[in-house]
Amino acid sequence: MKIYAPTIPVCQLDENNYFVGMTTADLDPLENNGHYLLPRLCIKAEPPELRVGYVAQWCDTEWQYIEDHRYEVFYSKETGEVVVIDEPGKLPETVTDTPRPDSFHHWAEKENKWVMSPEAEAQKQQQIDNERKAKINTLLSVATEKIAAYQDMIDFADTEEESTEAEKGLLAWRRYRAALLKYQKGLISELPRTPEE
Repeated sequence: MKIYAPTIPVCQLDENNYFVGMTTADLDPLENNGHYLLPRLCIKAEPPELRVGYVAQWCDTEWQYIEDHRYEVFYSKETGEVVVIDEPGKLPETVTDTPRPDSFHHWAEKENKWVMSPEAEAQKQQQIDNERKAKINTLLSVATEKIAAYQDMIDFADTEEESTEAEKGLLAWRRYRAALLKYQKGLISELPRTPEE
């Protein structure tokens, strides 16, 4: 009487016949002829070889290898947004693995990269300039408020010590505001640090 192994390795597939992994099939206890009970979506076959960037699919009698980009990050050439690839297969021509640097860039198919037109470059520079001006104006407002507060503290100080401390604060913030104005006019290249830093 032949003795059969209690289990054998089998290939587990998903609903689309893509290889998922290995599992086991149990020997049929009601039959004594080497018949094994295959779990659902399993086949008796040699496991496929692992290939980076591919998934194996069972096609009747053999494995076929399909490109698999499901766990990679891609970007739309039209919008620059992240595109989720949820099916194996060739990549659509509308995606790239290079992220768009910013909203001023557009995809140039001929160069096969993100590029910026002269108009977009001018717009970007204008935006940078506007943001810089807005930041400086905000910092100047804060400095002016601090200067006014320190002046009030000097004017209404109860002690000489209070007045001396307030004068130090006033001087520091006035120096800072003067440096901001120089930065605004391009006379210095580095944004000055606030007296609180």
